[in-house]
Amino acid sequence: MVKTHRNYDNDYPSVTTILGVLRKIGLENWYKINDIKFINNAMSKGKLIGTQTHEAISHYILTGEAKIETEYPEEVTNALKSFILFRKENPELTMSLSEEKLTSELYKYNGTLDAPCPPILYDWKSTERKNKERPPIYDEAKYQTAAYIHLWNENHSNILMDTVYIVAIAKDAIAYNIYKMKKDEIDFYFNEIFLSCLKILNAQRRKEFAYVL
Repeated sequence: MVKTHRNYDNDYPSVTTILGVLRKIGLENWYKINDIKFINNAMSKGKLIGTQTHEAISHYILTGEAKIETEYPEEVTNALKSFILFRKENPELTMSLSEEKLTSELYKYNGTLDAPCPPILYDWKSTERKNKERPPIYDEAKYQTAAYIHLWNENHSNILMDTVYIVAIAKDAIAYNIYKMKKDEIDFYFNEIFLSCLKILNAQRRKEFAYVL
């Protein structure tokens, strides 16, 4: 299976670290009703399932082979089958590149793009459908992908992208959801939200550094 390595030769923050400055009300409420052991176990499990799902999808895109290597076969298998269903029902959407690691020297941040396939950037989000008809797509995914597509365009000015497909794939069922963004919405999220978060994080880091000195 293709393994994802996300180490960078710099100390710039990642897109997810930058957006970590945003307040998450739902997550805060979840913290309040669960004990620390349950929270740590659930978060570790969710992160591992997400990583292994991305690896399985990347392997499938690059080789056409459905291969699962995980401690959580039910969840990862559901997610991969959900992705395969998405591909089957949207044959006009082609993709080949997978898991590209890039750095913005202009804004000084890092990011790994799930599937940059100009003029479209695809991004996968594994989530639970529960009682919903389709798995949800959260606003933070829109902010992330806006940063990712700007990252690509900075590094590949000769092959620009202007469209994002966020694909939420269920890990508790075989189902998916799609959200499509075009340039105006992408630029709004990047300029108004992502860059604002980056400024906040940089200010926090300067304050922490000054305090250490």
